[in-house]
Amino acid sequence: MGLKGKLISQIETKCSGHLLHEHFKSNPHKTSAMAPDKITNFTLHEGQLGKTNSVVSWNYILGGKERHAKQVLHIDDEEKSITFNFKEGYMNELYKSMTLTLTLIAEKNFITWTLVYEKLNENTPEPLDFIEFLIYLIKDLETHHVGK
Repeated sequence: MGLKGKLISQIETKCSGHLLHEHFKSNPHKTSAMAPDKITNFTLHEGQLGKTNSVVSWNYILGGKERHAKQVLHIDDEEKSITFNFKEGYMNELYKSMTLTLTLIAEKNFITWTLVYEKLNENTPEPLDFIEFLIYLIKDLETHHVGK
């Protein structure tokens, strides 16, 4: 079995996908108030919200435990995508590399999560629990934004 993988999840949203894209671009610090059972903290370490090469960290609950991730962001306004390059934290303990991209397909109100990773070894599990976490995170944010 190979060490490299890609998981893709496409979710139709009940609210405007633009709201969700804008949330992760400019207002990620509000996520813990909208999904407190999933996100417990957000910190901007370097740069500016909404700008490429900003360094951020998240504390999140995965598998019943609080985890940490530090990421460098790449924002592509033309493609309506945000890429999170994992630099430190729980996922870096399991995976040699991990990149998460959130893409908006505006005309269909779809959000796509694309998770590209390389496992440290063959005993490392596929990050299925993390992609499931991301799906439910979008559902929580969607519930908050419905009607706005």
